[in-house]
Amino acid sequence: MDTLFEVQNLSAGYDTPLLRDISFSAGAGELIGILGRNGCGKTTLLRGLSGSIRRFSGRILVSGKDLNTMKLRQQAACISVLPQHTEVMEGISARQLMAMGRYPYAGPLGSIPRKDEAILQKTAALLGIQTLLDTDCAMLSQGQRQLVLLGRLLVQDTPVLLLDEPNAALDYDNTFAMFRILRDVVKSQNKTAILVLHDPELALAHCQRLLLIKDGRLCRDLLPAQAGIHASQEALRQIYPHITLREDPYDGHFRCYPQTR
Repeated sequence: MDTLFEVQNLSAGYDTPLLRDISFSAGAGELIGILGRNGCGKTTLLRGLSGSIRRFSGRILVSGKDLNTMKLRQQAACISVLPQHTEVMEGISARQLMAMGRYPYAGPLGSIPRKDEAILQKTAALLGIQTLLDTDCAMLSQGQRQLVLLGRLLVQDTPVLLLDEPNAALDYDNTFAMFRILRDVVKSQNKTAILVLHDPELALAHCQRLLLIKDGRLCRDLLPAQAGIHASQEALRQIYPHITLREDPYDGHFRCYPQTR
């Protein structure tokens, strides 16, 4: 598998580094979950990868090119971000919000190519939100707004996608639809998606790899299918000491249970 995204010795934070010496690489077609306890640095890692907080040291490469050498619009054509919380101004329609994802490709004076409407319509159909496009985002439910924001991420059409708790506002059906869409897009379009998640069972069901964060450091880069259930359980116990994994006989996925004390 060719390396698409590479992180080399990243230290990032605010006044001082909160993350230290993070290194990993990701190939095209990978869906990668970031897991860790509250306050361990998961969101900080995503912000460090996107450049929205200070990088004290290290390099981030997309297709071998260093983000630090790129202009902002070039970076926006390489990495798209779905933050944990996004404020949306009243009066902006779902269509306008999604169209903001085409910023890296805008022409002079911010003009948007005509083909972008087709991209937007196709993405809206994929997410099942065609009927919401002309609705003021202030009138949408939190879950509907999250789907529109996911649409903005997808129309940006970058090789690397960063998502912070993307399922937080979604119901059961939309959560699994989102993972299916992400998995299909990443695989068919040779992209890499990296997701901050709180539910290890969801991560085990949908992500090929798990990055386990503890105290601001990467404590394990886990491939559950290769490691097997026992090694995966021991790895996850570094951050969830009382977790027990059992294999589902119907689909082979690892299910999570609290350990009996």
